Amino acid sequence: MNFSYPISLNVANKKCTVIGGGIIAERKVKTLLSCQAIVEVISPEVTEEISLLSSQGKITWRKATYDSEFIKKSFLVIAATNNRKVNKSIANDCHQYNILVNVVDSPEDSNFIVNAFFRQGDLTLSVSTNGKSPALARKIKDDLKKIYGPEYGILLDILGEVRLLAPKKISSQTMRKNFFQDIIDSDILEMIRAGYIDEARERVKQCLLSY
Repeated sequence: MNFSYPISLNVANKKCTVIGGGIIAERKVKTLLSCQAIVEVISPEVTEEISLLSSQGKITWRKATYDSEFIKKSFLVIAATNNRKVNKSIANDCHQYNILVNVVDSPEDSNFIVNAFFRQGDLTLSVSTNGKSPALARKIKDDLKKIYGPEYGILLDILGEVRLLAPKKISSQTMRKNFFQDIIDSDILEMIRAGYIDEARERVKQCLLSY
């Protein structure tokens, strides 16, 4: 059994090409845009939403059928057409050009797969079934959403702020580790859930000063 290597890929300001214009392609486009990618869509026809994004200048829409010349400068390609032969051809071209490619209906033709994921601020939780069951991955993701709400993103912001200050106040690495564990084990999440965000931030800072 082959297992993929889980990574978070920085696509900001990189050309990412989505081939196909349907609902799946639309979803991929929106995700790439949320990661600040430079997105081009290649398809004779697209959904209304993709067309709108193009008219707003948020993406480039090339109204054409696939040609290998279109992807040579791409950092990443997603093959999302409704034609398996075309998707296979796209994958073969990407492998030849050493381009990252995901074929939405064929993990075996892809050199990366897109995990089911969601974000709470800077917190990203990702689920992979190694391409075997996207439906199960989505279910697990939805279950996790019920557990890890927006308060976790807020807590992460607070911890990020304090992390910059901690080395100046606590010289011992072991003590710093204990400090952060104490914060996480406290009732800080309950405070944030109750809406006492400023108070939670102040409490963490006071704990740092007195640690």
